Amino acid sequence: MRQPYVVIYQARPSHQILLHQACNAQGLFSVRVAHDLADLDTCLARQPRADLLILDHAVSDGLPLLERACCTRAVLFVGHASTGSPNLAHEARRQGLWVLADLPWPLPVGRWQQALKRIQTVTSPTHAH
Repeated sequence: MRQPYVVIYQARPSHQILLHQACNAQGLFSVRVAHDLADLDTCLARQPRADLLILDHAVSDGLPLLERACCTRAVLFVGHASTGSPNLAHEARRQGLWVLADLPWPLPVGRWQQALKRIQTVTSPTHAH
């Protein structure tokens, strides 16, 4: 069974670690943390394509990142949109991206587990594509 390929783009190192460990706790081990935009582009250009891109609402370059997200199967947002900044989850949906979940900090464990189970189901070889 192929593991879903997850890319995390998060500015805060402590949140990078938390998200990576939370993925591992759900059985997702093909997880890559992108440390900057160049690294993100490398991760997203890799084959097979990323199944899930995890983005924080607080990233400064959020709207341009959504253009990069079009090559992923799904996007999961964490955190809250800053006052005066666009809600990236709403914008992603408007652009036709599959928003797997839009979760606040701290992560609600039940909703996190549910979202990751969905991406595991969709990438399962027994799932009707």
